[in-house]
Amino acid sequence: MTFSSIEERGLPRDEELRKNYGIVKSYAASLDENIANGMGILLSGNYGTMKSTMAVAVLRYQLERGKAGLFVPMCSLIDNLFTMQKLNKEEWAKYEFKIRNTPMLVLDDLGSENTDQGWILAKVDSIITERYNKMRPIIITTNLSKADLKGTYSGRLFDRLRSTSKCIVFRGESQREAVG
Repeated sequence: MTFSSIEERGLPRDEELRKNYGIVKSYAASLDENIANGMGILLSGNYGTMKSTMAVAVLRYQLERGKAGLFVPMCSLIDNLFTMQKLNKEEWAKYEFKIRNTPMLVLDDLGSENTDQGWILAKVDSIITERYNKMRPIIITTNLSKADLKGTYSGRLFDRLRSTSKCIVFRGESQREAVG
């Protein structure tokens, strides 16, 4: 997905969703400045409301300009870190270094990972905290509300995300079309 392909397909009629799209596109228009200032985006709200689509469009804009970035679904992040650590510590270290240091990181579906295990919460906290300290932006998508985020992750972590991210709430209905 790119901004052009989204527009060619046609923006949804939902005014709030169109407004959110404009905010995300404006963020991308100032991407170099946002990255230099460590400013990310936190896209939260209902499933199917184009949060991931818009996050990918920003990342694609970054990549099309010959700059680095990485898209990682949260469930894959945790699975990859766990598996690589057991099988190949060198690959695990490279992967984690890339996540912590890529100029633009998209974490898709924060909160979908199994947060019942303490090491997972600690790992998420560690990655976000290190990126915060290095002023490396993160684009996060989540179905969790602000209250859910605060209840799942530490208040300190949520405060860091809030202070370094444009927070955009998606309230509309799913835009995915039913099959058949």
